[in-house]
Amino acid sequence: MSWAKRLLVSLPFVMALTLNILTVAAVRLHWYREHIYGYCFLFATPWAWLLDRILLFGNVHNRWFAPLIGYVVILWIPATLYSGCLWLLLVGSRMLAARHAK
Repeated sequence: MSWAKRLLVSLPFVMALTLNILTVAAVRLHWYREHIYGYCFLFATPWAWLLDRILLFGNVHNRWFAPLIGYVVILWIPATLYSGCLWLLLVGSRMLAARHAK
């Protein structure tokens, strides 16, 4: 896999990391954080139906664990799903090109 394809597959993780850093910075620096939260939910929206059906964490009563679950569900699991879809698209296109080259 070339470096451009690797960069494309890792792009969702870079976006999730950026949103995660902005969210933490907004809380610590008392910024207007609703816009950043909106971008986080926009990032996770295409996968919301899947996350609602699969993940049943319930009500978490730990002060440190609840935000961690939020970051994982809203940012990192969708980043993994985006990256997996991009990887499957690249592998599928390579297989299709190899099939038609014969």
